[in-house]
Amino acid sequence: MGTRGLPLLATTFVFACCSTGYAQTPVSLTDTSQSTTLTANVSEQARVTVPSGVTFNVADVGSATAATAASVSVSGIVLATATKQFKVSLQANAATFTAPGGATTWSACDVTWNAAAWTNATGALGTLSNSSYNAVATCAADAADCSTNALVFTLGAKNTVKRSGNHQLTVTWKFESIGS
Repeated sequence: MGTRGLPLLATTFVFACCSTGYAQTPVSLTDTSQSTTLTANVSEQARVTVPSGVTFNVADVGSATAATAASVSVSGIVLATATKQFKVSLQANAATFTAPGGATTWSACDVTWNAAAWTNATGALGTLSNSSYNAVATCAADAADCSTNALVFTLGAKNTVKRSGNHQLTVTWKFESIGS
């Protein structure tokens, strides 16, 4: 086979290995009997906004300290049925705050929140835990959005705290659909 046969062999190989199968049927022109079903597969979803930080300006460790009211919003809620609801929960990532120099500090359970007034949701009074998510709010069934700008976190009194500085604790928000 000389050099003339190689291009023909390569062309045959390309056509043989790259063919795509399609359903084919001969039709008379003009024909409108063929159809294709288009499907949009929509997953449960929502767009959420939570505070990037909450600060307790503690002036007296012997008294509870409320933070400035925080805003939480959920929009574009899409759930599987009209009776399902969107639930907002919160959990601490550790049992205690991290204190300067490893000093005595607050526990996660020293943080509470109010049953804030929400638009299209019911707020829940809660206490922070590092072992479980606790409800902050549940949006109304079939709501497209829900929000609050009145969520107040409170840090309890702790007379045993003896170090100034930043005591920090990271929390994780959980967003889920509940019900059927």
